Amino acid sequence: MSIDRPAGLSAGFHAHLRRAGVPGLSHAGDQHAPSSWVIGTHVHDVWELYLQLAGPATRWVVAGRTWEVPSRALLAVPPRVPHAMATSSTAPYHFHFAALDPAVVLPPDELRPVWRQRRPFVITDASSMIAPFESFLREVTRRQPLRAAGLAHTAAMVLIEASRLAEGRRPGRSPAVHPAVAHARRLIETLLAEGPTVAELAAATHLSPAHFAELFRAETGETPGRYRTRLRVERARLLLTETDLTITMIAADLGYSSPQHFATAFRAATGTTPSGFRDAES
Repeated sequence: MSIDRPAGLSAGFHAHLRRAGVPGLSHAGDQHAPSSWVIGTHVHDVWELYLQLAGPATRWVVAGRTWEVPSRALLAVPPRVPHAMATSSTAPYHFHFAALDPAVVLPPDELRPVWRQRRPFVITDASSMIAPFESFLREVTRRQPLRAAGLAHTAAMVLIEASRLAEGRRPGRSPAVHPAVAHARRLIETLLAEGPTVAELAAATHLSPAHFAELFRAETGETPGRYRTRLRVERARLLLTETDLTITMIAADLGYSSPQHFATAFRAATGTTPSGFRDAES
């Protein structure tokens, strides 16, 4: 297994996983790309998942069709299908990606039809893919005990969530959380840097601010503000360990008003400064 950074990226990495000791994994990465970075035509012998995290929508040509992939969307490309960006981006963009074989990573009785049909697809709201993808990438970049088991488990979680999204929610089943809370969490995840207020979230869910705040806390055990803070700290940990973005750039990416504000919030949540955390993880 090796990790490198292709020339021309702003930050990020490309990990080659065929020798990682886990069957079904080919490669993965987390990349911050300038607008001039255009991914040319390429093909893989396994499925490739592209999760765009930030930046303007990118346009891709897959199987002779043009696909638009906005922020927080997932593009899935089947094996042996050529694909490429149709044009350059209009601004810098950030994405995760992974090439893996669902038929090997998932148990045979859990392999969903979407992987057998081998047709490309886009999920426009794939916010729920972020957490499993980031867990997988943490296993990719860290040398620690049970690494192969961690890679296998988190790769399966990525595919499980993609399978669920591809098939859509089935009618007749009670949601795990109240629909208003689920919608609010997606908004917070999507607008992590902007930070919608309780009043804005309440308006989006058609509830009064007081009712919404009470419902959110009852369903999740935390306030919307605390939920956002936790997500920002989790995202900061990932950026500090997997990229060489400066503290100032990470603070701006996460919506903090200054590096000092970011450092204060990070220390309150973790007990250490961002630079101290990065040094300890390096």
